[in-house]
Amino acid sequence: MNSTTKKTFKNQILTYNRNPQLTPWFDKRLDAAIDDLMYRDRNQLNMMNEALTTELVEYRQKHNKHTVCIGMSGGIDSALTSSLFKKAGYRVIGVTMPIYQIEEETDRGIEACKALGLDHRHIDLSDAFNAVVDAEAKLDASILSSCRHGKIKRGNIKARLRMITLYNLASASNGFVGSTDNFSELAAGFWTLHGDVGDVAPIQSLWKSWEVPALAEINGVPQSTILAVPTDGLGVSTSDEDQFGFSYLEFDLALNEMIMHQTDDVTQFDGKMTEQDVSICLNVAKRVSNTAYKRFNPLNLEHPMDKMRFKRLEGLDSQF
Repeated sequence: MNSTTKKTFKNQILTYNRNPQLTPWFDKRLDAAIDDLMYRDRNQLNMMNEALTTELVEYRQKHNKHTVCIGMSGGIDSALTSSLFKKAGYRVIGVTMPIYQIEEETDRGIEACKALGLDHRHIDLSDAFNAVVDAEAKLDASILSSCRHGKIKRGNIKARLRMITLYNLASASNGFVGSTDNFSELAAGFWTLHGDVGDVAPIQSLWKSWEVPALAEINGVPQSTILAVPTDGLGVSTSDEDQFGFSYLEFDLALNEMIMHQTDDVTQFDGKMTEQDVSICLNVAKRVSNTAYKRFNPLNLEHPMDKMRFKRLEGLDSQF
């Protein structure tokens, strides 16, 4: 890639960056990410798009499952996930499930369903949420608190109520539930156990800062959704990046540095770092470390006498 092409590509990536000015260290990490193919240009993204679609087609044919249910939050991840399933020939049921939701978010979810040609369903779960919170408050009064921990507890209930709805609908439709989390969210722990992750996850390997929005454009996701500020949809904060204190681009570049060096020791990273750079990297490392339990759930204890029992089952599973 020559310097002019690289500069154009870099500017395309920065289009989705909500931090107007990268520090010199992060700017150099972005250059390195392009050189090392962490971020791939649109020609390669088109090939990735076709490869993901092919995998979804093969899954549909192998398991004879033709319907997928997806919660349409109004965000880019659910819209991109839906578009990939649609492209692969699935009947996609997009479900908007507001729980005291910002109306604009629900409207974007409905707009995406129409733009992508999905079978749209709508159910307001606010009353169900109230009933569950009231019941749970008898066991744990702190769930009603206005502090952050109270908001997180109520947010987890919202996510799990939505997943109950999706699985019930999937069962009624002889289908399954699509997962909408991306690689960055997976690493950051921005998801609820038994509340966000479904059965098939087309975008769980994709960087939020570039691959997700770029593929969304390729697949016809509305611009209003692509450019919307990422939120958890759970009422915990105004946006994901507010919780970070920095952008998804900085999160991804810091995470990639840790992956490349297989350490969170910033003294091992390339280039001269400012205190701000170090602070961001340590923040990312803490989030990844603190949420590792989510990515290894459930933790299955081995049989005390038969250490190979799980391995033999995995070998059988691989035949189906």
